[in-house]
Amino acid sequence: MNVAKATEIVAIMLSPTIVVAAALYIPRGVRAIAGRLRRDQDQVTHTPIEELAADLRRLLHQHETIKQSPGLAMRAKHLRAVEGAIADCAAEAAIALGLPCPDRPAHGELPTPQLRELLRSLADAGLVLPPAVGLLTADKRS
Repeated sequence: MNVAKATEIVAIMLSPTIVVAAALYIPRGVRAIAGRLRRDQDQVTHTPIEELAADLRRLLHQHETIKQSPGLAMRAKHLRAVEGAIADCAAEAAIALGLPCPDRPAHGELPTPQLRELLRSLADAGLVLPPAVGLLTADKRS
């Protein structure tokens, strides 16, 4: 008996087992992969609004602290970085609350008047933000 004939016989004998195993395990595998993908997407896209509000309050306080610091050397870079983080957090909170969010420019920086308007709309929607920070008040220094 040659090897080709033996291989053909083994394949014929195992084919019912392979078909049954595929019918049982492929749907389970597909459901498991789909469930994992859904779970990963839910975790990535839905940060709790309470956490967003706490982050936004922390960043606003940090912005105010940097703005009032006496050292001038790195203050501008720090302010831009914190304002970028505030814009990201505020945009995510606006999306979570169903509010319109301004489009970000290509360089990623949201102008201060638009950021101020976004923060005010979040506060008007009920998000508790510190009222005495410079980004929420209409000061002429920024």
